[in-house]
Amino acid sequence: MTATTVAQTAAPATMLQPIQLRQVKTLSGQTILVQGVGEETFYVNQQQLYMAQNSFTNISDLQDLDRLLFLELLVHRATCFLSSGYNYSGELLLPSEEADCRKVIKENSPMISTIKNDLTLTKSQRDREQFESVGKYISDLKARAREHGVKRERELTKAICLLKELFSVVGTYDRADETERQKLGLESAEDILDWVRSTAKPEFDQIDEYFRTHHQKFWVRTV
Repeated sequence: MTATTVAQTAAPATMLQPIQLRQVKTLSGQTILVQGVGEETFYVNQQQLYMAQNSFTNISDLQDLDRLLFLELLVHRATCFLSSGYNYSGELLLPSEEADCRKVIKENSPMISTIKNDLTLTKSQRDREQFESVGKYISDLKARAREHGVKRERELTKAICLLKELFSVVGTYDRADETERQKLGLESAEDILDWVRSTAKPEFDQIDEYFRTHHQKFWVRTV
């Protein structure tokens, strides 16, 4: 595309130094024109820094970030004019133009701060987010500890019950004669081991299985 020419830099000159309007692409997919290589470099660098240091995927956030970059560009331009005393045409700023530049900075700076705050780009927002994140993490740990404690109590209760039942079975086996053992289904010590395998262990393991299914699997998603 053949670019329109304007002044090259905001610096004093006896002759106007033409510059090209430069195309830059916004994060939301639009194309806008900026004035010269300096503004192009500023815009692209700011855009890359924001995207490298943050994670934005929602189109609404990207559009807000585009607004932020545009406002920052306006402030950057006004700052360049005021700091040099010249506009991009190489013309000395008139008092009214200096006033306009100060107005641009004054009016846009609060909006810049507001958008940064909304996008959690300010240090105070990042600190608060980190603090809240740590607080939630600790709170979650306490909740998980309580749930794990309940599970341990259930396991202990079940273990005691099963152990007492085992003692009862063994005692009955020891006291009974061969005929009584046949009636009880305890003809040999192997029958007691079968009870441990088929009844005691599954009942105890069921507590851990329930815990993993209804509690622990949700923890894994947040780790």
